[in-house]
Amino acid sequence: MEAVLANLKEWLQDRKQHLDLFDETKTARQDNPLYIMGGLVWLSWMIVIVSGVILMLWYIPTTTGAYRSILHLTNDIPFGWLVRGMHKYAADMLIITITVRIYRMYFAGEYKKPGELSWMVLFASLVLAMISGITGYGLIWNQRAFWAAKTVLTVPTYYDEIPIIGKLGVGHAIAYIFLGGPALGQATLTRFYAIHFGISVLAAILAEVFFYRTRRRRVNLSLFTVTVVLVFLAYVSFDQLAAMGRWANPNRTPLPILSDWYFLALYQLVKYMPPLWAGIAPGLLIGYGMLVPFLDRTRETRPLERPFFLVIGLLALLYYIGFTVLIMLNIAVISRDPPIILAVTFVLVTLAFMWEIAHRRRKALQAKALAAAKSARPGPPAPAVPTPRPAEVT
Repeated sequence: MEAVLANLKEWLQDRKQHLDLFDETKTARQDNPLYIMGGLVWLSWMIVIVSGVILMLWYIPTTTGAYRSILHLTNDIPFGWLVRGMHKYAADMLIITITVRIYRMYFAGEYKKPGELSWMVLFASLVLAMISGITGYGLIWNQRAFWAAKTVLTVPTYYDEIPIIGKLGVGHAIAYIFLGGPALGQATLTRFYAIHFGISVLAAILAEVFFYRTRRRRVNLSLFTVTVVLVFLAYVSFDQLAAMGRWANPNRTPLPILSDWYFLALYQLVKYMPPLWAGIAPGLLIGYGMLVPFLDRTRETRPLERPFFLVIGLLALLYYIGFTVLIMLNIAVISRDPPIILAVTFVLVTLAFMWEIAHRRRKALQAKALAAAKSARPGPPAPAVPTPRPAEVT
């Protein structure tokens, strides 16, 4: 046990030295737009925090005052619509840039040694950003937010169908903790407010400690890029005012029940699955994402040198986009689609696994043939050793 802890400590110390939260060490690759994602993550996050602090001055975190306070802020406070729009669209930009950076790191193999910790922190950041997003969306306390939160908090109750855990009532306990009671109400809104605020504050403190200790750059972007982003967000805030919807009504269920865009694919996935798997699936997805650096043990970083993980990444991207489109267009058929999706997934994953095995076997044979060729190649002639002369007799 002591040896395991010592190895873990050594691993953490080594990976901490290579920790790269916002691509601060990739200044030499700024000509590639994919390598400004880290800087855009930091910039959008700071916009979210600053605008969020301003919104707190007028927001009333009660079920009777939340909707009215946001309506007052949007319509009556000078440039209140701009602050709210910057907060919403910068939050969307934050999730988009984290997602793009995750896929960049995945397909480029940047999660491999010594980038494992950077990958894990980034993936955990996406999960926290989505949690912050769903809780922040619930603070509007309109119909869409109310029923979306109700749907999300139903998922943990599916854990109670697991044979052993179900007897403990863990699923309902998790839902009860977030609800603050048997149903959505003031306690739920208070918890959402605390979670939404707490995630950003704690993460910001940890990030500042990181910057203080490492002396890294906070924003690895040019002034021109920062200006373009700010102008773009301001324009979108003006052109597409953040929607208000209708005040939450627990007695009237809207159809369809939809959350913000980044949860739509998960909504569709949950609809396709039986309740038990609907509860387990999100945890499995998060677990796979966090363990990718330890599952892919090859030293190769090019996508075609990692066939299995390439196919898994492409499938994840395809399903995320596909499920989002299906639920937005409302064209999915719950009784027809799951068997087709399962069959296609099984076939593609099997073929990817076979491709991986064949590729590794070919690489091994190439390495063996190269080693044999080197051993058979004649070496340079040995240097001639001079023959000693016989001693002269005097």
